[in-house]
Amino acid sequence: MKIAFVHFPGRLSRLEAARAGAAPTEFLFGAVELERHGHEIRHHEVDPDAPASRIGRRLVDANAGRGRLAPHLASMTLAGTRRLLPALRSADVVVATTTGTAMALAMWSRAGLLRTPLVGIVAGLLNDPWRRTRRLTTLPLLRRLQLVLYGPGELEGLTAFGLGDRLHVVPFGVDASFWTPGAPTSERDVLAIGNDGHRDWDTLLAAAPTISAPVRIFTRHPPPRTLPDNVTWQPADWHTQVLSDAAVRDLYRQASVVVVPTKDVPQPSGQSVTLQAMATGRPVVLSRTRGLWAPDELRDGGNVMLVPPADPVELAHTVNLLLDDRARAGAIGGAARESVLRDATTARYAERLLEVCRLALAAG
Repeated sequence: MKIAFVHFPGRLSRLEAARAGAAPTEFLFGAVELERHGHEIRHHEVDPDAPASRIGRRLVDANAGRGRLAPHLASMTLAGTRRLLPALRSADVVVATTTGTAMALAMWSRAGLLRTPLVGIVAGLLNDPWRRTRRLTTLPLLRRLQLVLYGPGELEGLTAFGLGDRLHVVPFGVDASFWTPGAPTSERDVLAIGNDGHRDWDTLLAAAPTISAPVRIFTRHPPPRTLPDNVTWQPADWHTQVLSDAAVRDLYRQASVVVVPTKDVPQPSGQSVTLQAMATGRPVVLSRTRGLWAPDELRDGGNVMLVPPADPVELAHTVNLLLDDRARAGAIGGAARESVLRDATTARYAERLLEVCRLALAAG
């Protein structure tokens, strides 16, 4: 099958390293694994942060921001995908790996400028309310796509819009051949890393004074004016590779506990960090939100520790429990890696995504 992947920036710079096994493959969304199985894969990138035209900002960006157009629709993504249309027409299927690129390509499909079947990997469609105008402008676009969701949190809401036959839950997977365990550390060290907009750093900072170990936070988000004495705040950005993938792997391996505090939204959040840390055999403390991507596989006290969102007392208590009981922490870490190998690898993700691509091709 000829499959064209349309990404936001940061993927192509890692492609050759991922093909060679020197970088993880998960943010290429199964493309490397599909290529290894003989499928013809082409990659394209669209920069959503390129300067937008005045008319684009006025007609598209402003109206999307006011809830009148599809979520994540943006003038620069429309312009960037428009330039790709000649190349995309030769593919059997196009996979948009972000909600923004999916919405833009669906617009061109609805306009009759792209007839190639579309698969959209989407998230965050329901974070903001849908008024009547948003519903009228968004549903025709979503019906142009086979929609891949990271988890079931948004499934019910989108099914209510009559999209059930186009919705496919494909939980995220990580490259378990890259994210591997290292030598155990004797230090007491708590790690938190991540950049998505639903990280709940406020709750972690409120918990930190009663956590009996240093807490290291790595993020591109700006730090607060003051930090608890045991907290350090350091830069990390996947797109610009402030830390290399190998350096992030070392951080996981050195951590006694990895904490992933997230806000209670239906969109999956923190999944890549959680699964990467689990694959390295680290015990993870994760917020139990509506957006858990694999609620049946994430077993509280088995392969992960789940805590209520926005509860600093329970978060600190659970982290200290793992710091003080190294045998329990080790058992959870071992079970975590086993569960990733069983259910959450990039190879498994690629298999599931290929099934959706075949459905898109069959539906025309």
